Amino acid sequence: MDNNRKPESKQKKPLLGNVEFKARAKKAGRISALIAKSTLWYPLKVLLLVLCKLLAWTVEIFLTVILVVIITGVVVCCAFSLYIQNYIDPNYEGLDNLKFDSDLNTTMYYVDDSGNEVLLPDDTLHGSENRLWVDYKDIPQNLIDAVICIEDKRFYEHKGVDIKRTVGAILNFFLPGGGQYGGSTLTQQLIKNASGDNETTIQRKVQEIFRALNVETKYSKTQIIEMYLNIVYLSQNSNGVQAAADAYFGKDVSELSLVECAAIASIPKYPTYYDPLRNPDNNLKRRNLILKEMLAQEAISQEEFDAAYNVPLYLSQNRKNDTSSSESNIHSYYIDAVIDDVIAEFIERYGIDKTTASRKVYSGGLTIITNLDPVIQSAMEEVFCDDSCFPETSGIKPQAAMVVSDADGNIRGIVGGRGEKLISRGLNRATMSKRQCGSSIKPLSIYALALEKGLITYGSALNDTPTEFNEKEKTYWPGNTPAGFNGLVSTVFAVQKSLNTTAVRLAQQIGVNECFEFLTTKLGFTTLVESKSYGGTVKTDIAVSPMALGSFTEGVTVREVTQGYTMFINDGAVAKGKTFSMVRDSNGAILIDNRESEETQAISEQNAFIMTQILKSVISSPTGTGYSAFSTYRTFDKDVEVGGKTGSTNDDRDRYFVGLTPDYVAAVWFGYDSNKSLSKMSYNPATRLWIEVMNRVYGKMKTNGKSYQRTFVQPYDIVKVEYCTLSGALATDACRHDIETYLGGKSKVEVGYFTRENAPRDYCTTHVMVKWDKATQAICLDGCACPSASLVDVAFRKIEPRVFRTNLYVADSQYTYIDPSLLPRNYLMPSSPNVPFFWNYYDEQTWPGRTYGATTPYNRVCSEHYNKLPDDENSAVNEGLE
Repeated sequence: MDNNRKPESKQKKPLLGNVEFKARAKKAGRISALIAKSTLWYPLKVLLLVLCKLLAWTVEIFLTVILVVIITGVVVCCAFSLYIQNYIDPNYEGLDNLKFDSDLNTTMYYVDDSGNEVLLPDDTLHGSENRLWVDYKDIPQNLIDAVICIEDKRFYEHKGVDIKRTVGAILNFFLPGGGQYGGSTLTQQLIKNASGDNETTIQRKVQEIFRALNVETKYSKTQIIEMYLNIVYLSQNSNGVQAAADAYFGKDVSELSLVECAAIASIPKYPTYYDPLRNPDNNLKRRNLILKEMLAQEAISQEEFDAAYNVPLYLSQNRKNDTSSSESNIHSYYIDAVIDDVIAEFIERYGIDKTTASRKVYSGGLTIITNLDPVIQSAMEEVFCDDSCFPETSGIKPQAAMVVSDADGNIRGIVGGRGEKLISRGLNRATMSKRQCGSSIKPLSIYALALEKGLITYGSALNDTPTEFNEKEKTYWPGNTPAGFNGLVSTVFAVQKSLNTTAVRLAQQIGVNECFEFLTTKLGFTTLVESKSYGGTVKTDIAVSPMALGSFTEGVTVREVTQGYTMFINDGAVAKGKTFSMVRDSNGAILIDNRESEETQAISEQNAFIMTQILKSVISSPTGTGYSAFSTYRTFDKDVEVGGKTGSTNDDRDRYFVGLTPDYVAAVWFGYDSNKSLSKMSYNPATRLWIEVMNRVYGKMKTNGKSYQRTFVQPYDIVKVEYCTLSGALATDACRHDIETYLGGKSKVEVGYFTRENAPRDYCTTHVMVKWDKATQAICLDGCACPSASLVDVAFRKIEPRVFRTNLYVADSQYTYIDPSLLPRNYLMPSSPNVPFFWNYYDEQTWPGRTYGATTPYNRVCSEHYNKLPDDENSAVNEGLE
């Protein structure tokens, strides 16, 4: 037995032989091939491959998006941080001295003709008029709860900003149809009320949010609600709940009932709309809503709710019987403007907030020297309270406003509304309302600037034809009011008739950017819009319509229009309009000295005088837009020179008149607060109001023996020159024989005012003498056999051929003349007696213009006596009339 032999179980299996291995491999290959080719494995393999690639692509995109989001977030955060650092001031110190302890009276004075300061006893300002501070412990809990429940129900939970309401406000702002959604907390409202910053910009809102967060770290909730309730505006010239309690209920705030608390809490959202005196129904609806909120938030019981819901208010006895006596001392529109101006000046000069400035004015014991002229102010108020000075209307009466200034910018009188004034510091249409002034802007933005730039002179001839053609509607722009065009006109006539076409042409020549710059930097206009988005539409006043026609984005104020016109009586210089000259503190120290204000030289002294002479013609010439009203209503001294400019808008919603005498400039606006059309009024009521006021002002000055200037002072270097109104050049004999003048029209030769430098030196070449048959009333051209007894020498107006796309009415068309040398060789004269001799110069798609009502124009060829001459190369114009 072999001991070295291993048991069988432990022995290795013998290796396959080559033949057997190959057989088995071959069999396995066949099986694999069959599986690979089967209908189950192949699609599965493809699907798995696609899924793998799709998954990889998805993961790649997801990671890319995540990366982009992270990078964008970092960039946005960095940008926002930089924005906050550079543009947002999170600190607000305006609440530190809000509780102003002084309760001294502020007195108002005017300066009489002898230079003495005269007290205005009815215009003393008392701290009680503006605000009475009340401590938190004296404010009824119902009033505190009412305000919190309706204005900021999470007041005690947030840290100055209510995230939920803020996000809701943001979403509502961006989502279409979202409307308005208030996101401001009481803390934010406190900051807005204290600072007086009501600008609706994202930057202000962001700054307000950061300031609110900061304020909440400095003040307790009790302090915040106390400050808010003491400064919030509650209509009826009442700032704070103590003043409101007295104004509406004649009682101390601590004595208010639940329904009275709800009534006061209703007002802050829209003070005038929810004023219980002016709009009791609106106040009732909102205070009922407040009571519901108080009940829902468990601030009151069901029994308290039932006792107060829908309950009428019992206002203080004097107010209930006579709402016109809503204030014990109602200040004039002028004093309202003084208060606003002094507050604004304190803010600008001392860097304080609006609330502190306001309290200083009312309670700081100041002495304010106003620029008021009581004679002028009383005359204005007398006229504006006299319905006979206004056109008769049914329904709601149209409103009006007026500002009177002297040459130095001292505002002497302001009226901001028609009829008896019922409240202090309400709407002042003269200083606050932005309305369209229409053509009243033209002397400022166009003609004065064009004079200064040397583009026109007093005598320049302008082209009264439209500039733009609308291919789709087949109409021209701009049009004039009344409709129609005049052709060649003088600058004086263009201003007299308030022509739109000439103003547009000059605006395009000057450049609208320069016009805008002139109004804003030289004349001090602040209401013009450089660029602003309205519901996604960007609008600007740097355009032809605003600059040339006064069609502004938002409008202008009467005050700034008045200020602009003062340059014409102030040697071309403009000073900011001032309602006061000085403010002194209770010890007599001068806080604000407004007596010497910096002037801006807008135009030269000579051009200012030339403009006054042009504006005089608006009143004195029968063709002027102000002639009729002055001829009818003027009663004051006829020796006082007056210039002026009317204004109206295309949609006829505003009427303007700005007039000037050697001593004063005054502007008047007339229209509806609702912007309703004035189309049924055939005349300009603003012009009459101006005249009625000046009738009284100059009448009283004459009665009182006060001297006044009667004529505009002519500066040096002004010369008077006889010129042709249709060329601006020196007049010739031909100008005196103008065809229109020959037929009874106005002379085309006038005397104008020029500087020595720009006075005309060349003679007129526009007027061309021609033979004219007075019997046939047609031009006798070469080839006409007109009887010599019928021929007269008259002048027609040689112009460059006008080419219109429609057959426009242009008044001077029948007086125009085209040099025959411009006509084609072998030109064929028209056979119709109803067209000018150069009619065939135009093709079927163009026209030279026509005179309205002129069936046989004066510039037709005398067909009655025209004889065709033999062909002559040098006499192409003689080629036959057939």
